[in-house]
Amino acid sequence: MLLLLPNYLSAQQETDSVICKKVFALTFQRGTALVHKASVSSAKDVKPVSIGVDYSLQQFGYSSFSICRTYLRRGFNLSYLDFNSPVFGKGIIASIFLQPVYRIGKSFQFQFRGDAGIGYFTKPYDKESNSTNLAYSNHFTPYLHLSSGIGFRISKKITAEINGNFNHISNGHANQPNAGLNWMMLSASVLYYPENNMLPKYKYVHAKRSPGGPFIDAGIMFTPGQAFHDLWKAKRRYMLGMFTQISFPVSRINALTGGVEISYSSYKNDEAAPHDNSQPGVTTAITLGHEFLLGKVIFSQQMGKYITRYPSFHTGYYHRWGLRYKLSNHLFAGFNLKVHKEVADLIDFRLQYRF
Repeated sequence: MLLLLPNYLSAQQETDSVICKKVFALTFQRGTALVHKASVSSAKDVKPVSIGVDYSLQQFGYSSFSICRTYLRRGFNLSYLDFNSPVFGKGIIASIFLQPVYRIGKSFQFQFRGDAGIGYFTKPYDKESNSTNLAYSNHFTPYLHLSSGIGFRISKKITAEINGNFNHISNGHANQPNAGLNWMMLSASVLYYPENNMLPKYKYVHAKRSPGGPFIDAGIMFTPGQAFHDLWKAKRRYMLGMFTQISFPVSRINALTGGVEISYSSYKNDEAAPHDNSQPGVTTAITLGHEFLLGKVIFSQQMGKYITRYPSFHTGYYHRWGLRYKLSNHLFAGFNLKVHKEVADLIDFRLQYRF
């Protein structure tokens, strides 16, 4: 989903010829849950169905097309989801989305889409009444969605779309159990444009801009307390750390990064743990990564390697995904998700200064 952000957010830097038209959509979906680990084996044979509505704005101007020869659509979605399972229950999901649309002649189009939001789900884990649902443990749970497919114009105001969809819910280790739940769906959508839905045809002119840099960044990061982990048998009271990195822009929307970080985590062990998993509290690591430079928003991806001893319930490598917002010429604020293999470790909040 986040790979689509450069197209949309870079387009916001252009102010000429921005033309947006309202779009309303109705979507039906049906699919199957994916068993990605043994702890969610109860999702086998689960066949979810959903119905949803969209309100969005479709860009038709050249400023949208000039980024990657695509027309950006952005909006809001509200969906009702039924897992058709007494274990996983039902849900209401609200999300925002970005959807680049590629014109294929006068009648056809190809589109990607990414959503991020939150859902209310009726059957979270409960030790007494629903102990087999290890996928999610809170009624309110973060939601991510990715899709792609084709569309075709039925009339001047009606467009139909068929998409393949991947959906995910988990809480980033804020509470346990949290194995996460993934499901694939096939969807059919009817889109209504109060105005004409014909995508214009433009001649593409490649935009050039000096990337500038390199830049030096430094900052602090913090994570509040988290729940016990069933396997790690440890609870994080908090995490506090510092980091620095060098950012090398290689194009107008891309940069490569390298850095170091140090952090301290205060752990409390489960009384049932057979040994002390809380050491060491201090870890240091080196990182390599990539950034999408999106005006006031930067989307980052990193790989990290611990260079000191680390807790036994972690792996020696991790990956991190982050968003930060430019508050001023030098100051940024944002958050990051840190993951060891497929297991979310923490979400940190950070302030960052650029020299």
